[in-house]
Amino acid sequence: MNFSIMFDKDKCRGCTNCMKRCPTQAIRLIDGKAFINIAKCIHCGECIKICPYNAYTPESIEWYDHMHDSPKKYKIAIPTTTLYGQFPRGTDICKVQNSILKLGFDFVYDASWAADLAAKALKLKIAHEKNVRPYITTTCPAAIRLIKYRYPSLMDNLILIREPMEIAGILARERARKKFNLKDEDIKVFYISPCPAKLLAVTNPIGDYKPSVDWVIPLNKIYGELFREVIREDNITCSYPSLSGMKWAVAGGQSKHAGLNNYIAVHGMENIIQILDEIENGKLSDIDFVEALACVNGCVGGTFNVVNPFIATSSINYISTSLEDECINPDIDRFEELYESGFFNYKLKEVEKFSKLSLKEAVEKNDKIREICDKLPGLDCGSCGAPTCLAHAEDVYNNESEFEDCVVLRVKK
Repeated sequence: MNFSIMFDKDKCRGCTNCMKRCPTQAIRLIDGKAFINIAKCIHCGECIKICPYNAYTPESIEWYDHMHDSPKKYKIAIPTTTLYGQFPRGTDICKVQNSILKLGFDFVYDASWAADLAAKALKLKIAHEKNVRPYITTTCPAAIRLIKYRYPSLMDNLILIREPMEIAGILARERARKKFNLKDEDIKVFYISPCPAKLLAVTNPIGDYKPSVDWVIPLNKIYGELFREVIREDNITCSYPSLSGMKWAVAGGQSKHAGLNNYIAVHGMENIIQILDEIENGKLSDIDFVEALACVNGCVGGTFNVVNPFIATSSINYISTSLEDECINPDIDRFEELYESGFFNYKLKEVEKFSKLSLKEAVEKNDKIREICDKLPGLDCGSCGAPTCLAHAEDVYNNESEFEDCVVLRVKK
């Protein structure tokens, strides 16, 4: 199952809020009800956040079934960097990883440890490669899919450094194989996720690699059990996350962790679109790096989180500034070796990077769509079931709707 957003047709009242908010125009209104074009959906969760009738919900993603379908496998959990901001201030964060083990996992490899490595690789790549400006982060799957669908000319701006989830999965598998003499097929890796976009990153990655993570667990589905374990008196085994790596959960965190100065940290889909428009128009070439995160305030704003993103941001800032960093990162000393071997690098899938249409065909298609659009009223009212007149013109061109579906033109007749 590659889709992690559920839609309850009975709850939908056809208000068009989701259709107008969708950044890839993946939603249409058919017979007064919303319809999602799964091929265009980037799993950003905007529809979940904007719907006033709760017609959209994150799919439960039956992690328990995936967890127990192979009981003999060695199970590794990778907790998201947002996790530590979900607990009340004063919670002993050193207990969190041990609490995850009590849910049935055999080993925890913290995403913050992998973030330490990714930050160092990010800094080196930006310093050494001057041919592209600005580079754009590849840690947010929803932002990457947005670029793929709406800004294909910017695909070359993506800085191809593996994200912490992938780094953690690879290194955790390696550690389990060596320590317990296991085969890769005997290991199953789960990522505890703040958002639905991470599932798409696992089931359909943009890179030409096999994902190191097998399945995604929504953070909100295990939070209750996890919280109960964290506050138990007998939970005394401690393992610390990286306080610097934890900052990746908050907008601007990865740039600061990498020690960058000349960067833009933009969060929220509408804001990202404005910045990408600027880049596509040839601006911002004096900026080294754009950290684009689909959710407000960064990953702490993901729909699988439990706590308000502003409260979670405050909690993470408090943890990172008020506690001593007692993290023992198991692989930080290997950074030079990993970087020199090309461990952090990957290539984009060709099918993701290039359009199937030739430049001539794409221009001809665009001209025909524009011709149709010029005959429409240009009100972008949404009454035809498409978010804009241009989107309706494209639907007409693709034989997915009729020109006469425009209510305004029908009234004028």
